[in-house]
Amino acid sequence: MIKRLALTAAIGALGFVPAADAADFTIRASHAESTESPLHKGWLVFAAYVEAASGGQIEVEVLPAGQLGSIHDTLEQAQLGAIEVAQGDEANLDPFFAPMLFLSTPYLFSDGDEALEFLRRPFFQELSERMAAESGLRLLAAAPYGFRSFTNNVRPLKTAADLEGIRMRVPPSPMSLAMVEAMGGSPTPVPWEELYGALQQGVVDGQENPVGIVFDYTFYQVQKYLTVDNHQLGLNTIMINEDFFQSLPPELRQVVVAGAQEGAMTEFGERNYQARVSAVEALRAEGMEVYLPSAEERATFRDATIEPIRAYLTGELGAEFIDALYAEVEALRAERLARVE
Repeated sequence: MIKRLALTAAIGALGFVPAADAADFTIRASHAESTESPLHKGWLVFAAYVEAASGGQIEVEVLPAGQLGSIHDTLEQAQLGAIEVAQGDEANLDPFFAPMLFLSTPYLFSDGDEALEFLRRPFFQELSERMAAESGLRLLAAAPYGFRSFTNNVRPLKTAADLEGIRMRVPPSPMSLAMVEAMGGSPTPVPWEELYGALQQGVVDGQENPVGIVFDYTFYQVQKYLTVDNHQLGLNTIMINEDFFQSLPPELRQVVVAGAQEGAMTEFGERNYQARVSAVEALRAEGMEVYLPSAEERATFRDATIEPIRAYLTGELGAEFIDALYAEVEALRAERLARVE
């Protein structure tokens, strides 16, 4: 209690909203991950920041581990105003706003830092505003949680040809379906909440997730081979009901956005450490066979998907948008390169 009072006093000294006797607003915030996950830690930071920086005017209740349903379910609840905040990810936003389909594009981003910088650019900010206006869901913040890689129980995947015939679980994303089909695999949508059981029972041969997720959710217990091909960026987002957001006074909107950014960066930092330092070695220690493709081998995965995926995206979102998307990514890369030359 003493620490909480000291934090509130310090925030007040910095010019934040003065303390209130009771909360004027309540945010019920739902996500699908465990209470041990980096995402949950990030959402606790979000809650603590918002409550303190609002001077107690906003109370935040974090509801973890899919208590209210799947990611899609809770996004629908947030859209309808049944709850205020819900987790989104790269595979579950496009049903609510079609252009967000691009987030699942294989090999679009080189690393998490490039993705974060892209999300701050006017191109994406304008897209986010359109989503808020058209869907009723506003993206407050996004946290890359690593690049997705393949695991399976059939054989090591050294090139794209090795996916032939493998029943690969994918999230309910048309992009993921198109990607695995382009590599010759058999894509099989399975809800996140049912994935471990589907692997354990042999309903599917494999799945694809960032290595930190593979470790955290003990998929090494039901999977033998890991290929770190880094094909898609994993991205968790904090989404808020737009009507609720606009009902807040401007200074409290600013607090909520800042808190979401703080929470997202908390998750990003821990996931980045896992992906680059700890998770691969931990999975080896648990008995998984880990394969790191050479540049030439990784190119076979990328080359198998480039044309089919671009054609698919163009058919779904139009040539003008897709041309602008790829041009924006290339412009970002040129700017990043120029900064270090």
